[in-house]
Amino acid sequence: NAGSFNSLVQVDSDTYALAYAGTGDNGFISTFTIDSDGVITPIRIQDHTNHASASANLVHDTSRGKWNSLVQVDSDTYALAYKGKDKDGFISTFTISSDGTTITKVDTLEHDTVLGEHNSLVQVDSDTYALAYRGAGEDGFISTFTIDSDGNITAVRTQSEGNNLEHDTNAGSFNSLVQVDSDTYA
Repeated sequence: NAGSFNSLVQVDSDTYALAYAGTGDNGFISTFTIDSDGVITPIRIQDHTNHASASANLVHDTSRGKWNSLVQVDSDTYALAYKGKDKDGFISTFTISSDGTTITKVDTLEHDTVLGEHNSLVQVDSDTYALAYRGAGEDGFISTFTIDSDGNITAVRTQSEGNNLEHDTNAGSFNSLVQVDSDTYA
């Protein structure tokens, strides 16, 4: 029915997880295998009844799941930044088995109560993550979080904490955050 605001991450050598906005702009996570010849086999998808190998995907947010940015935290933990209920900014964590058959939501943090879209999430160190996004006034913001190995999220510098960085007061759209060296990000 729908499939927008996609973010794809590799789970193991041939398994991938996809976060996207599906039916009703709800937030979904699906999994697939892609072999070395490029053949795609569904594991957990919305259209699972038409594929013998598949089961139902995870609906992680029934209000909204737009502007996804999915990153791997450790061997089976993943963090997702997205625009959720009331257009607010959320970070959720999930465990995903290496074969893609099991997806479990672990924790959710509402980091921005005004707006949280155009997300780009990157890992800073073993448990710290930085998020560039468009927030209030459609301005550009950067927030930081810690995520432990169990998937528990703690706000460090966020709008909800009142101490995130507003890096652009005119526009903060279509972000792409990348690590340059040990403590520099572009």
